[in-house]
Order: sequence, then structure tokens, then C-alpha cells
Amino acid sequence: MSFIEKNNKERLDFVDKWSKYVLEHDDKTWSKQQNVIINSGLKSAKMTKEEYLNMKEKTQS
Repeated sequence: MSFIEKNNKERLDFVDKWSKYVLEHDDKTWSKQQNVIINSGLKSAKMTKEEYLNMKEKTQS
């Protein structure tokens, strides 16, 4: 399996898993989790390269 095929399979598997989760849990539960992900992305988008690399280094130790 090529990298692209493997990547596509992983993405589709994640979509299946997430859609099942959303169907099985109430809106408040999964929307709070989605909010954390979105806010995290927005926060990291505002970081400088140095701030991002510093944060990444801390999480990997």
C-alpha cells in the first residue's frame, strides 16, 4: 500500500470513528471536545515559529 493510499485509509477510518462517536454521544459532550481542538489550532496559528517549536519540545519530553 502506497503512502497516499495508507493516508487516505487512515483519514476515512478516523471519519468513521468520529461519526460513530458523534451519533452515540450528546451534542454538549462532543462539541466541547471539538471546541478544544479548534481553539488549540487557532492558538498555535498565532504562535511564532520559536514559540511553536518550544511548545512541541515540551510535549515530547
